[in-house]
Amino acid sequence: MRVERYAEEWQGNIKDNVFAGILIALSALPGAIAYSFIVGMNPSIGLLSMGIMMIVLSLTAGRTLMITGPSSGIALVAAPLVASHGPMYLIAASMVMGILQILFGIFKVDWLIDRIPIAVVIGFMNALALLLMSSQLPSIFGISTATYIFAVLSFLIIWLVPRWIKFIPAPLISIVILTIIAHLIHPHLKYVHDLADIHVVIPKLQWEVLPLFSNTHALLVILGYGVTMATVGTLQSLLTAKALDVLTNVSSNENQESMAQGLANFASGLFGGFGGSALVGQSKFNVKIGATARFSTLVTAFFLLLTIYVLGPVISLIPMVVLATVLISIAFNTFDRRTWMAIKKAPVQNTATILITMIVTLTTNNLAFGVVSGSIIYFIVKFFKKGWGKDDRHQSS
Repeated sequence: MRVERYAEEWQGNIKDNVFAGILIALSALPGAIAYSFIVGMNPSIGLLSMGIMMIVLSLTAGRTLMITGPSSGIALVAAPLVASHGPMYLIAASMVMGILQILFGIFKVDWLIDRIPIAVVIGFMNALALLLMSSQLPSIFGISTATYIFAVLSFLIIWLVPRWIKFIPAPLISIVILTIIAHLIHPHLKYVHDLADIHVVIPKLQWEVLPLFSNTHALLVILGYGVTMATVGTLQSLLTAKALDVLTNVSSNENQESMAQGLANFASGLFGGFGGSALVGQSKFNVKIGATARFSTLVTAFFLLLTIYVLGPVISLIPMVVLATVLISIAFNTFDRRTWMAIKKAPVQNTATILITMIVTLTTNNLAFGVVSGSIIYFIVKFFKKGWGKDDRHQSS
């Protein structure tokens, strides 16, 4: 039965799934590039990472049609590691992240994720949005007047175009139009090529990381970041899976998905990439544009890898301010719309939980610490307020 169902998941209209796969790859390009800059890695590595992850997930995912790649949560967690210890530590941490996620799936840790209170998830998402937004402000302010003009134009395109064009992502339209304009009039802007050399990256086994695992200090650093990345990545991915369950009326196999995400992240690190998690925007878009089979995500993977070889010179011309506006628009959409509803439902308990989760996350720059702290506060307040009863576990957004 499982074999038959798996075979069915590969079936579907080839033309529709190829089109969806290419469109998703194009829509994911800005994020993969921008998150690479946040991490401190070359954008080519970000594209390579997503390509590798999508190949693995097209074959193994428990939630078909879900798109995974470099993400805001993982990028913000990983950035300090690269800044203080360098790329090899991130590669090693991504492999540890993958191993832990595989173990999460084997030991069915998803039940623990399901018991995270909704107020903690809201605080997590809001803090993530603020961190993502603040990370992009230096690409907009203090550079030039032209930068402000391009920022305004990009925001207008991103916010207004979806009213008339729905099958092409507005951020992609913004990048194409404003990159062409910038190339024609040469305004004073910062471009991708000012910060990184987009070059061909050939996947190869990263044997160089092995000595890090034999060094006690290095191992402790890698394990610490690996645990945090695995926690944040699993939370983001399972929340995205639940959102797709609502859209498709098909339940996810959460344990299989956790193991698949782990395999994808381990493979990415093994071949020189870095970890990621499910992307809710691209995943929902993939369903809405008509993707029906695993084949669509495999097309996405190969198209992303192809861009490294073909579109490198074009990517280098993208203004950084446009990428910043794309991520800021993602940050706005990341803010949890259930915030006021949750506060109204339980003013003291949920308000305290949301605020503590956000404050701890923002002050430590650690999303996992925020989730743990918020959960502790939630249950302490709950205990003193009305004792242990039916808890308010998170539901799909």
